[in-house]
Amino acid sequence: MGRINIFRTKEIKKEIADNPSKAKEIIDAEKELGICVTDENGYYVHVNNRYNQIYGYDPGELTGKHFTTVVPKEMHQRLQTAHDMFIKNEYEIVRYWDVVNKKGETIKIQAAAAFFNNICNNRGKGHKVTFVYHDDE
Repeated sequence: MGRINIFRTKEIKKEIADNPSKAKEIIDAEKELGICVTDENGYYVHVNNRYNQIYGYDPGELTGKHFTTVVPKEMHQRLQTAHDMFIKNEYEIVRYWDVVNKKGETIKIQAAAAFFNNICNNRGKGHKVTFVYHDDE
C-alpha cells in the first residue's frame, strides 16, 4: 500500500490558510487525495470528487451525513471520540484506518487532518479537514 503525501497535505493546508474563503475550490482541485470537511459534530460540510470516488458515493451524496457513514459500526464510538478530541485539541496523527465504502466493503486508507475555524461558513466553530489516501490497486 502506498503512503499519503505529507508534503502535499502541507501545501493544501497552507493554501487554505492563506485563502480561507476559497477552501472549497482548493479542496475540489485536488485529484490524488480525497478530502472532506466535517463540522464540530462530525457532519460532512464538503467532500471533493476523489473522496467520493474512494468511498463509492456520488457527488453531494455525503454532504449533511455523519462521517461514521464510512466507518465500521464497531468503530463508531471510538472514532466519534477521536473526532471530538481533534476538535478540542486541533491535533491528530497520520495513521491507517479500516473504513467501509458505499457497498459495505472494507477498504484500508491512510488519513491526516487539519483544523480550521474560518472555512465553509463555520461561524467560528472548528472544522476538521481530513486528507485520505487510498491506493486503488
